[in-house]
Amino acid sequence: MSSRVLAAWLVLVLVTLTGCNTMVDGTGALSGVPTEGPPPASTSETGEPESSGDPDPEPPAAIFDIGETGTATDESGSPLADITVAEAMETAEPPDEFSDPPANGTFLSVTVTIANIGDEVFAVAPFDFLVRYPDGDMVRYGDGSSGVFGYDDPLDVVDLAPGETITGTVVFDVDPDVDGQQIVYSDLSGRVLGAWNVP
Repeated sequence: MSSRVLAAWLVLVLVTLTGCNTMVDGTGALSGVPTEGPPPASTSETGEPESSGDPDPEPPAAIFDIGETGTATDESGSPLADITVAEAMETAEPPDEFSDPPANGTFLSVTVTIANIGDEVFAVAPFDFLVRYPDGDMVRYGDGSSGVFGYDDPLDVVDLAPGETITGTVVFDVDPDVDGQQIVYSDLSGRVLGAWNVP
């Protein structure tokens, strides 16, 4: 096995281990929990809390505006990394003369900054970010035109040591006629951990 293949395999393992136990949290009206607190639990006629039927319901993903920062935490709530999605820009033009134009109509590029604020290595990859349409459809990094790879300063696949920060561009080939798009940060199972509203 070549060292490049081995390195890629190790990164995938680390992303899997890191992503499976991660949530994105925040503060304020867009953090996934309203500022006045979560809604009251519904109760039955006897006054007992009603069961949702799901023994282990997932908490809702935190929602942010472009430019805001969410904090990825582990299952115990310990902070792992600050994640900022900023500078959302759309264009129908390819990034250079060697790149194909968007297949779906528009390139949507965002600048992602991730700062490791935890005590362990934090795995970063552009594949952790997707675009979600209001109907639930997802656009993955690399879908559509190969032009998404022609942008400068792409977000690298890297293991961030504690205290390190990385900034890079992630680009998606999207349908410009769909309103209400979100940039989402997800784990390998597809669970959305946090979302940023595209203006």
